[in-house]
Amino acid sequence: MKKLSLIAVLFCLLTINIIAQDSQAFSLEQAQSYALEHNYEKINTDKDLLIAKKKVWETTGIGLPQVDVEAKLQNFIDLPTSLVPASAFNPAAPADEYAELQFGTDWNNTVGISATQLLFDGSYLVGLKASKIYKQYAEQNVAKTEIEVKENVAQAYYLALVAQENKKILEQTAKTTQDLLEQTTRVYQEGLAEEQSVDQLKLTLTEIENSLTNANRQIIISLNLLKFQIGMDISNKVELTDDIDKLLIFKNKENPLSNNFDFSSHIDFQLIKTNEHLMKLNWSKEKFAFAPSVAAFFNHQQQNMSNDFDAFSGGNWYPQTLWGLSLKLPILSGTTRFAKTSQAKIEYLKAQTQVKQVEQSLQLQAQQKQAEYVSALDIYNNNKEGLNIAEKINNQSIKKYNEGVISSLELAQTQNQYLQIEAKYIKALLDLFNAKSNLNKALGTK
Repeated sequence: MKKLSLIAVLFCLLTINIIAQDSQAFSLEQAQSYALEHNYEKINTDKDLLIAKKKVWETTGIGLPQVDVEAKLQNFIDLPTSLVPASAFNPAAPADEYAELQFGTDWNNTVGISATQLLFDGSYLVGLKASKIYKQYAEQNVAKTEIEVKENVAQAYYLALVAQENKKILEQTAKTTQDLLEQTTRVYQEGLAEEQSVDQLKLTLTEIENSLTNANRQIIISLNLLKFQIGMDISNKVELTDDIDKLLIFKNKENPLSNNFDFSSHIDFQLIKTNEHLMKLNWSKEKFAFAPSVAAFFNHQQQNMSNDFDAFSGGNWYPQTLWGLSLKLPILSGTTRFAKTSQAKIEYLKAQTQVKQVEQSLQLQAQQKQAEYVSALDIYNNNKEGLNIAEKINNQSIKKYNEGVISSLELAQTQNQYLQIEAKYIKALLDLFNAKSNLNKALGTK
């Protein structure tokens, strides 16, 4: 029995541990940190950065010494035959007579090593610099992805919190209405209330329960969205540890742009400036297509020739060694180089225009999102105050109904008003969170 009890305890502990592993609790900050490691888009962006780093090494390798080793083994089953005029050996031979000659040996083996070193190539120098700038672009893209991932997680977190808040309010309202219905039903059964009062409360409770069912669905959807955004399996369970009051404490809530907005620090501006730099380097690369390139080369070979295969048994090897310089100077290529250079210049000019466009767009967007945030904050405060007033009116109406001062129809009207204002409050709360998130994006907040 002791062994069975021990096994049962161990099984329970194992089960609890498995359940705990499937359920994780997150604050907003913890959810964002988790997402920076597990979000699918962030993972791929990190891989893009690794590719960019490898691209730098690839480009650098072009300017490093290139060394090749080559070995060749040849066995002539039939030596090639050459025809020469027979008169070369016999002056009396007819003019149209040829002698058949075979030159060479049956076995011809060669081992060699060759090396080249690029000494100067303008296109290579520009390409090397461009690859490093491209790596910088990939790093900036990682930073942009991190900002977007954190804001997407924040929006999903806000949505889940608002859905839970909506459910909480509806559950309280449903409980109050259920208690009122039970009390009215008892009074009706005693003959002291009309059946219409009972029906009216049933109808109100049904509407609240329908809204509650929808709220439960919204919670499931929003939590699944949050799990997707942070890169967690949606079959796992997740709990939210932050509350709405904590997250409603915003920085600079009265005037988020009270400090001058520096568009140059915005990640979108940095990306477009890097793109401009890349377009300028591309133009320079095309211009260097008119410049010469210089390379050095070295070659050494050992050749073995014999009618018997004696490459590894004391046969003779004959060396051949040379080095030199090569100069390549493009002269004519039709209009190809001129056209490509012109296109690269136009792309650079376009990039300059895009920089100016993004600069103005970021400043405009920051002002717009600030206005939307301030407006959303005002609407939220008004709706929150309106919800408190509506709740107070609803409580007073319930009291008056219990005292027989008002009818069930009047009570239903008050409850419907409360539910409508509650829906507006929930929408205003969600709009405020979205406005905050959009403002963070516009400011480039990391």
